[in-house]
Amino acid sequence: MNLNVPQKAVVAMPSRKSDSSPTGKRPKPLGQHQSSWIWGRHLVQETLENSSWPILELWLAEDLDRAEALHAERLAAAKSIPVHKTARKSLVSKCRGEDHQGFAAKMGEFPYQTLEQVWRSLTNATAGRDRESLHPFFVVLDGIQDPYNFGTMLRSAEIFGAQAILIGTVGQTGVTSQVARSSVGAVNRLPIIQVNDLPDAVQQLKKRNVQIVGASEKAEHSIWQCNLRLPTAVVIGNEARGMSPALMASCDTLVRIPQQGTINSLNAAAALTIFCYEIRRQHAE
Repeated sequence: MNLNVPQKAVVAMPSRKSDSSPTGKRPKPLGQHQSSWIWGRHLVQETLENSSWPILELWLAEDLDRAEALHAERLAAAKSIPVHKTARKSLVSKCRGEDHQGFAAKMGEFPYQTLEQVWRSLTNATAGRDRESLHPFFVVLDGIQDPYNFGTMLRSAEIFGAQAILIGTVGQTGVTSQVARSSVGAVNRLPIIQVNDLPDAVQQLKKRNVQIVGASEKAEHSIWQCNLRLPTAVVIGNEARGMSPALMASCDTLVRIPQQGTINSLNAAAALTIFCYEIRRQHAE
């Protein structure tokens, strides 16, 4: 059995021509000073290279390898991002840690997408191809509040080829520096859709023939009994209280992950990883 993750349809992230908004104003920072920074060589470089997420300032350690520093400076120049060089110890105060590896970036607000944007990109990417062979699936998160959980879920969803993650605006952590770091850069590669009304967004997916599968440890049927080869949206609820009643009522089916131990539930991020893997395992059969 070949369990290699298949190539997913590429959903384009919206492009950014400059760091200025259409009104000519500088983009707002991600948060207050201490919470608007990302850091680390891999995350900062990938955000420079691949992301529509606006970088307001790039800070580099003055003792960086010359070739490495020049590469980052050229990427920043292409996007009109101001570059500052400083001693490594001064980056610690911006990052609140010593693991910056000589790279730090002050970020603007994260560019969430809409369901319409993602669906249009998916439709364009699959034009003239056998759409059934792409096995699209989405992830719906209902009130995930731990940023490390959210980042891990983004990482798992991206690795296993999800088309997008949908989150609400209330009771859900958005993209923060902690989320970006724990996602290991997945925030730059996976569209994140933020909506005011998750049940309504789920209904929009259902109208597009996407089945809605909710994860619940109390469900009668197991994940092994569910046909996940169909276009699917997996719903994962809040770490403590699970899914909201309105979102649970929107699900086509509820399934559980079979367990043999005595602990009654899995961490939300671990549960999503298992669902994502099972979707791709079924497609590989």
